[in-house]
Amino acid sequence: MQLFQNRAGLKKAYADLQDEFHLLRDRLKQQEGATIRVEEQLATLADLLADPRTGFGALVFFQLRGLWKSCHQQLADFTAELLRRQEARESAKHKGQCEAARAARLADVDRRLNLASCDADDRRRRLNVAQTEIDGLTALWHYFERRRRQKALATLRHALVRADAAVGDLHAERSALADEPLEDFPGISLAARRSINLVVIAYAEILCEQVDAFALAARAKEAVARRVHEMSFGTRAECDDYMVRVQKAQLAVADRKRNTAALKGKLERLRAVCEYRNAADTVPTADSLSAAAVQGGGRAGAAGPGPVRAAAEWGRFNLRGREASPTRAAAAPGPLLVSLPPLSAAPASARSCARSAWRGRRKSAPSHRGGSPAPGRP
Repeated sequence: MQLFQNRAGLKKAYADLQDEFHLLRDRLKQQEGATIRVEEQLATLADLLADPRTGFGALVFFQLRGLWKSCHQQLADFTAELLRRQEARESAKHKGQCEAARAARLADVDRRLNLASCDADDRRRRLNVAQTEIDGLTALWHYFERRRRQKALATLRHALVRADAAVGDLHAERSALADEPLEDFPGISLAARRSINLVVIAYAEILCEQVDAFALAARAKEAVARRVHEMSFGTRAECDDYMVRVQKAQLAVADRKRNTAALKGKLERLRAVCEYRNAADTVPTADSLSAAAVQGGGRAGAAGPGPVRAAAEWGRFNLRGREASPTRAAAAPGPLLVSLPPLSAAPASARSCARSAWRGRRKSAPSHRGGSPAPGRP
């Protein structure tokens, strides 16, 4: 029986090692494919830079990507700073409220402890007086009086024991309350998250306006979405003009003091018209932001910068990492906007998930060990 169990354990361990071997081989092939694709991209880029007709266009392409990255980084840093300040403010407020609540509970315990101590002291004094009176009854005719008073003295002793026990319980309750840790900070409030999101959207609109003033917003977004060999920027003179405008746009985007000065007006306009899908949502709907663009002097769907377009312009993504469409960019929460944490179970181990997937593929397809890879294997 022991040999059979050892043989079964060895077979299971061997099967696990085989699965891990094929999994690692698949990963190696995927990495080789990725390396080949990167080498092809580098070769294509080298050809573009070597050609005088397309070399300057490649420079413009990467400068536009750098401009987009600068705007995206500006929004990320601005959001992180707002979150840090708001979290510090609300955390201090939460800590003060918890300390005030604990102080109130300690005051109530102290009040009850003082009453219990006074009651115990009074019962002890009465017990001592009764004991002194009994000690003074020494005559023969005081026999029955002493027996009666001794019964009453036993009652006083029991009452004193209960009073002392109550005092001890209150002392233990106060010690536990004093040593009790404060409640954990639950996170910033819903109103604060909504306010931060509106500020971020307004700031994104300002950045979009700054870049669009040099007619570069659409081209920067196009440069992020497409490859370098898929775009053309004209002659060398036109490329030089693009690069000059990119440098000016970089300076305009980097001037945070000037950009934040215009936040107040845009924020008030957004707050006046923004709407939410439900009471727990923290990101305004795209339709309400389109209405804000109309009130701001534009029109819905116009080519000029608006809050909906600005929210999608600088890399808005939803929680699953998929790029949001421009029409629903403001509706899907992303890393640049603050959303309530989703309730989800803890993810399983990556190795166990991959191993389960590999076993399923082994059952559904024949094995191809030692020869060419299986048809379903990348």
